[in-house]
Amino acid sequence: MTRSNRECGIDRRTFLQGIAVGAATAPLASLAAQDQAPKSRVIVAERDAFADDDVDPKAVKQAVDAMVIKLSGKSNIDEAWRTFVSPKETVALKFNGLFKRASTSPELIWAVCRGLVDAGLAEDKIIIFDRKLSDFDTAGIKPFEDMPKIRRMGADSGWDAEVKAGPFKTKLSKVITQEADAMINLSRMKHHVIAGVTLTLKNHLGSVPNPGDFHKHIDAVAELNALEPIAKKTRLTLCDAMVGIFDQGPQFRGKHWTWPAKSLLAATDVVALDAVGADMLRKARMAKGKGPTKPDPSHIAHAAEIGLGTADLQKIDVIKV
Repeated sequence: MTRSNRECGIDRRTFLQGIAVGAATAPLASLAAQDQAPKSRVIVAERDAFADDDVDPKAVKQAVDAMVIKLSGKSNIDEAWRTFVSPKETVALKFNGLFKRASTSPELIWAVCRGLVDAGLAEDKIIIFDRKLSDFDTAGIKPFEDMPKIRRMGADSGWDAEVKAGPFKTKLSKVITQEADAMINLSRMKHHVIAGVTLTLKNHLGSVPNPGDFHKHIDAVAELNALEPIAKKTRLTLCDAMVGIFDQGPQFRGKHWTWPAKSLLAATDVVALDAVGADMLRKARMAKGKGPTKPDPSHIAHAAEIGLGTADLQKIDVIKV
């Protein structure tokens, strides 16, 4: 993905000479620049009540509000939401609904929808979607009685023209390319037997008709997220980490493979959120005696390499609210 030094207009000898000349002063200048560079932020809301089997939607809403306010820098929650989404835009919410008891919680989806509507978005300008309409039943997401006009769609309602993501040809859902002006990614924190973890980046395998191809070369997940309609339209990502799955995912295979992470995560940097989420899952595995995450979630590092965000934990501020 990177050009050679000669392609950049500089040969190797000149490059090395430049290092020698600047060796005395460059390190201090570089360190100073790094210190001044703004860090990516991941907001974490942790509540003991999130580990309960029946989570109070209002408690989730309060946590989501607190995270959105912190990310936006606004003191008013409606203004905070409008920092990310205009009431004139159509917003698509991508959830994860592939497996029972291992999907994005209805409470988180409701909290985001409620926040958007209260901030001025018309209900019919909000689309909730995953691979198929049947995923709503799998995830237990029923129509919201207080917001009955919100649209529910399957990604398979229509596919756009063929594009390439890494080594694979694929198609993006028209929900993303034609229906939505903006997107919010709503993932679930889970181990994945092929990808290591499934969080924000991998959630978009529900947005294409051939997810199996990407499982053959998992780094291509980063290339998928780099496609312009996804990269430019994604305004915010939130992760459901109320109950995490630390092994044998992405399915729910019993409570003995879960742990009460009791958290929600939010960020505008999708890579930073995945890096922090992957670190949380790794620590849970270590505490359970499972060892480091296997396989290695290399798609997160690759996403940073191609410029989608920050994967270096030292360059990410984790802020609790």
